[in-house]
Parts: sequence; C-alpha cells; structure tokens
Amino acid sequence: MAAQSHVFDDQGTKFSTSKPARRIISLAPHLTEMLFSAGAGKYIVGTVSYSDYPDSAKSIKRIGSYNKFGLEEIITLKPDLIVAWETGNPHHIIEKLKSLGVYGFC
Repeated sequence: MAAQSHVFDDQGTKFSTSKPARRIISLAPHLTEMLFSAGAGKYIVGTVSYSDYPDSAKSIKRIGSYNKFGLEEIITLKPDLIVAWETGNPHHIIEKLKSLGVYGFC
C-alpha cells in the first residue's frame, strides 16, 4: 500500500497524492527555476514563455505566458501537478482548470 502525501497550497487547500508527481506544469518562469532547484526539472512537461533558466528549461514545451496559456494544451499534457503563481496567474483560468478536473495545484 502506497503512503499518502499531503500538502497544503497557499490558499489552504489540501492536496493529497499516493505517488510523486511525474508530469509537472509550471505557470511562471520563477516557478520553473524553483522546480529545477528542488531537483524536479526532469519532470516538467510544460511551462510558459521566459522560462529559460537553467538552460535545460529552454527545451520544455511552452503552453503560453504567465497570464495567458492554452487550456487544451495543458489538458493534453496530462499533468499530475500544476504549480501556479497565486498573485500572477489569472485566477479565473486556474479555477477553470480545477473545474475541468486538472488537480494538484500548488
């Protein structure tokens, strides 16, 4: 039996998973850098424009910019986790992704 992992996002919402995220989307350049710093860069399957550090981030599929991204492209990438910027990414788009069943926001 896999152990559950529990994390709370900045809004206090509890996110639970039984396995580590292996398909991550980053919705801001600084979040991409932070994911690489944490050792998760190899799991990023989509990110936004200007996510260019470290150099290996330049080869990740682009799904738009921090304030306008393709919902269809995000869904197609089948993410386990979407890392969003609470004060920078459009709230209504994040809520739309959640309503479509894209879970695992941080």
